[in-house]
Amino acid sequence: MSPMEVLVVFADESDRAALSGLDGCKAHCIDAGIDHWKPTPGFDILEYVERCRRFLQAHRVDGVVCFHDLGDLVAAILAQEFGLPGTSIESAFLCLHKYYTRQREPAPIRCEALSLWDPHPQVSNYPCFLKPPWLKLSLLGFRLDGAADLARALALARREYPGWQRQYLPLFEAAVDHDQYPLAVADVFLVEELVEGQQVTVEGWVESGRVHLWAITDTNAYPGRSRAFDNFSLPSRHSPAIQRRLVEDSKRIIQRLGFEHGFFNAEFWCQPDRLVLIEVNGRAAASFDGLYQRCLGASVFEAATRLACGHAPAALPQVGGVVGGQFNFITFASGWAHELIDLDTARLHPDVSLFVAEGDWVEPVSDLGSVLAQVELFGSDYDQIKQQADRLRRLLLRQPEASPW
Repeated sequence: MSPMEVLVVFADESDRAALSGLDGCKAHCIDAGIDHWKPTPGFDILEYVERCRRFLQAHRVDGVVCFHDLGDLVAAILAQEFGLPGTSIESAFLCLHKYYTRQREPAPIRCEALSLWDPHPQVSNYPCFLKPPWLKLSLLGFRLDGAADLARALALARREYPGWQRQYLPLFEAAVDHDQYPLAVADVFLVEELVEGQQVTVEGWVESGRVHLWAITDTNAYPGRSRAFDNFSLPSRHSPAIQRRLVEDSKRIIQRLGFEHGFFNAEFWCQPDRLVLIEVNGRAAASFDGLYQRCLGASVFEAATRLACGHAPAALPQVGGVVGGQFNFITFASGWAHELIDLDTARLHPDVSLFVAEGDWVEPVSDLGSVLAQVELFGSDYDQIKQQADRLRRLLLRQPEASPW
């Protein structure tokens, strides 16, 4: 039997490594040459899409897939043009643009569009949360407690936003109905009702109109007012009743967005009396694949690739006795990377993944700080691996007072 042939757009080194080990699949990766953590000057999204088109015209493939924001819209465009399995362009856009995601919710939280360049911006209710409508990794997201916070956040957003805009806006201009979705091509930020609560990610997939659960992953924040993420862990420690509600709410929003034939992940705040949607992503949460494989015995790379080629996932996740956590090394300081984390010692720990290198200038651009590195740890008890992570943090962080613990 010949292997599945799949085009992978926006693949990074981690994606390539994961895909190279899949049986029965040949992945073709079209290099975008971008950094997923910061804007890449000179990147031309329309030229990249055209390169992908030329590849598909010259090669037979069974599917197209992506594991990163913006690429999920590119994958939908290419799949529709070449008659391959996938969701619609509109549904991929609705997942990507958070203002229009809110418009499809049955009971959305307050969400207003604020012109980024308004010289006299007005916010009606504090505290609130300011964020871009389509960025990733919580970039340029800020809690606002008053007008001074708004001024500081907008100053940073006006400096940083244009670099990201050059990657997104041309694709929105080319692929999205501006009459129906005028904010797709407008320079706006979203002012949302401030919601507090434990966060959780529900991962699933849609096949033949049916929504299936893949996993529920807990997002564990640092204590206090910080919104920064200490770690992501499996299996979820929420009650079975809450997990059932999370699955049902995920199904409802995915169906309202018209999403079909692909992987998705939906993020929620869990409050005592309600679940509140944070956002929906029209792609697999590939960053959790290490947790999925060790804790659940299944690879989301393999499952998402098979689904993109028209086949159901072969290996489904099964909760066993392994507890896992993906722990962040976070700083709120600005400085050179080597001043913030001991790079040489970190390299002696093969489980630690560094996100910075010598010569990198680090400066937080959101309320979540800057992630310098991550480590995935596994055991039989959450508290045990959390203590292990904290020991590594004390060893590697050179300015621990600037971290949110």
